Amino acid sequence: MANHREERGQYLIEAGAFHLPGGNKWQPRLTMTRLRCTTGLTKSQAFPGLTPLFDTAKGATRFAIDLGRSMADLGSARLTV
Repeated sequence: MANHREERGQYLIEAGAFHLPGGNKWQPRLTMTRLRCTTGLTKSQAFPGLTPLFDTAKGATRFAIDLGRSMADLGSARLTV
């Protein structure tokens, strides 16, 4: 799934796009992984079903990257790992 991976702060952002069946739309996909935990274990959180839908995989991936960066930088309440 991931065609973009980057570390940002204490998170690994994995972003990509899923081609929806029956049409020419792409859905953003995002997984956030906390790299450094006090327990020494990593934890991941996926964000399936992101909207809006895009006409290109590049647009959908860019949206997921920007969302992941924003969540990591701002400590979003949606990010629970």
